[in-house]
Amino acid sequence: MTIDLLPGRGIRPPAPLPELAFGLGKAELIRLLAPHGDALPDGLSDTFVCGTAWALSFTLPGLTVTLCARAPGRFEEPEEAEEPEEAYGLEVVFVSRNPHDDRPPCPVGLHRVDVFGWPAHEVVEALRAEGLALPDPDGGTVRHGPLHLCRQGPAPRPPAPAPAPGRKARSASKARHEPPFTFGSVSLSATDHSEPDTR
Repeated sequence: MTIDLLPGRGIRPPAPLPELAFGLGKAELIRLLAPHGDALPDGLSDTFVCGTAWALSFTLPGLTVTLCARAPGRFEEPEEAEEPEEAYGLEVVFVSRNPHDDRPPCPVGLHRVDVFGWPAHEVVEALRAEGLALPDPDGGTVRHGPLHLCRQGPAPRPPAPAPAPGRKARSASKARHEPPFTFGSVSLSATDHSEPDTR
């Protein structure tokens, strides 16, 4: 039971769910997922994602999957009539750990690497071995074209060691090595939005 992120194509949820391709409309996604109530016991629901024409979400073991269609220019030009939501196709997929689900999460695969299953630095190294020129995950996030990985939850602060007798405590402002962390959310877009749109 694995979710596969398919750059340039979309997402392949675990069988028997069908592949969900970028560009599909909301009604088509609902039609494709409707026969799979057994695999989606919590159903498919409308959800709010800022800046989107529409968003749908469903849960899988340990995860929440959100499917969105951006609405270009929707907020920049409010005087223009908005297009109906049917005019926009799937453009962004978000997959995140669900902290309220005790079930072990489905692996989330990208180029055969489980992006949530290993420490972030190991995930980045494995994806580099697959040919992706990813930056280091310092700060907890990695952006690479249409891919965006984020750490799971807030960064834990290591406890300050007690000073030795007769020594002052270290300043809290001194840099420390960041402890290992895992990614807890990933988004994949149909197009690369890391550069401004010049159209």
